[in-house]
Amino acid sequence: MGTILFYIFEATLCLTILYFLFRLFFRKDTLFRTNRFLLLMGTVVCTSLPLLQIDVPQYTTLQLPITAVRHLLTEKDVNIERKGSVDEKHLFGETNLFVAGKGDDTEENHANVIHTIPVTLLLGGCYFIGALVVFTFLLFSTIRMRRLIHSYPACNYGKYKLIICPEKIVSFSWGNTIVLSQEDYERNPGEILLHEQMHLQHRHTWDLLWMECIMILHWFNPAAWLLMRELREVHEYEADNGVINNGIDATEYQLLLVKKSVGTRLYSMACGFNHSKLKNRITMMLKRRTNNWARLKLLLFVPVAAGTLYAFARPEVKKTMGQAINTSVSVKQNPVQESELQQLEAFFERKAEDAVGGKKEYQIENPTETFHSFFVNMNNKMMLNQELIKEYDVETLSVRLKDLLRKEYRKVANTDKKLISGLFVRYDRGSSSTAITSYLRTIKEAYLQVRGEISKELGGVSEARLDSLLPIFVSFGEPKVYSSKYKTASDIFLPIEVSLYPRGGISSVIKNPSLQELELKLKDYKTIANSVGLSVGLKFDKDVTMGIVQDVKEVIRKTLSDK
Repeated sequence: MGTILFYIFEATLCLTILYFLFRLFFRKDTLFRTNRFLLLMGTVVCTSLPLLQIDVPQYTTLQLPITAVRHLLTEKDVNIERKGSVDEKHLFGETNLFVAGKGDDTEENHANVIHTIPVTLLLGGCYFIGALVVFTFLLFSTIRMRRLIHSYPACNYGKYKLIICPEKIVSFSWGNTIVLSQEDYERNPGEILLHEQMHLQHRHTWDLLWMECIMILHWFNPAAWLLMRELREVHEYEADNGVINNGIDATEYQLLLVKKSVGTRLYSMACGFNHSKLKNRITMMLKRRTNNWARLKLLLFVPVAAGTLYAFARPEVKKTMGQAINTSVSVKQNPVQESELQQLEAFFERKAEDAVGGKKEYQIENPTETFHSFFVNMNNKMMLNQELIKEYDVETLSVRLKDLLRKEYRKVANTDKKLISGLFVRYDRGSSSTAITSYLRTIKEAYLQVRGEISKELGGVSEARLDSLLPIFVSFGEPKVYSSKYKTASDIFLPIEVSLYPRGGISSVIKNPSLQELELKLKDYKTIANSVGLSVGLKFDKDVTMGIVQDVKEVIRKTLSDK
């Protein structure tokens, strides 16, 4: 459901962009066939563009809003909470991965579970109900029109059928049929018949059918309805132009339009004689023809389409997690090649040891008053101390953290004191590895930038002095899962592909294993790893959760490193 809603969201953005570009650059042109082509092909591209996928090395500012909506709609357990407070519980409580109590699942904890309503279920229900209503309205309109057409005898009029209706209706055409009122047939048959013939000759019916489908899918989007109105107007301009080109006097034809400007409401699916604003039609007939060079404006859509596709792009999540395991590998060595996420964690671990004089036992399980807290929930929303930050809003995170670090430095500036402070990081097992990597990268860059400012201010100081003035002390708590509903990686088939490369041997690929299957397979290769060497490659699906990353890393480390 979430994937469908996100596709609709992206297509909606494309349709909105199309409408505004048409309105700004093409609407007043007299190149009616070009405008018609633009509206039709534009809607085709708008519905197809979200289906295309390109990969980028990392997220940019342009992609952050789209990414936030993607995670909101496509996360399996996205919910709306009914209560909560602004603390760690509140942050994790925005999904169904949180219970009010701490610790293991107990009866008391289950009694305090925050009741939630799935967002995608609510949005999906509203969307499909609205689409059904619009479809029903259009279906009834079509049925009424077909009943009228089959209520009266038809005669041949060239390639088309002509029906004379005694009712007082506005003349219209549909498919290969022209329907005229008795009054129009007796008073102005030539001009009106020719006008409706132009509609059928240009196959406007098929245009309307396509746009009706767009309106059913995007009934909530004003741009879809406005595009339909623009297309109808282009149809009338094209038909009027055809009438004038066939020798009908323009002045007399315009007077006829004025006379027929008031009439019974037309069927929504049909092309009609006065189905457009009278002023616009007369203006277009009197307007000087647009130069053919104006068609070059269509090239505007090339960079717009490219920019939109780039905004929809997602970062590559292809990581190699194993490089070389040979006879010299010891228990303490990590047999997994470091991804960016692991490199960042290793950097913070190394700097934390520097901050506490090389001691290994420095991890802090819970933040104290000397530590600032940074939490990430399942929806990738952040909380820096007590401030909530939107998912993927790394710019705000960077600004807030740098302000915080500068304040901490001022506490010990011009003193011999050593700053005892740091950042405690904890994320939900359901959070995205892509998001966590982005956040940790931002934290690292913030620390390095502020330390650079301090060094410049003091005229250049050593790394050891900087570790005293502003230590990079980032401590990680174990990833948490806050509900019994959440399945660990051991319970599911993993969205990964593991490649095993024995040195000088035949490679093997394991696709979508469970943790148990992965562990058994790696045990078979452990002897090979200890004797001739083994490389392990791991490819994640996009937006894999940190819980799965953590579990897979542990299995690879324990299975291939333990003697």
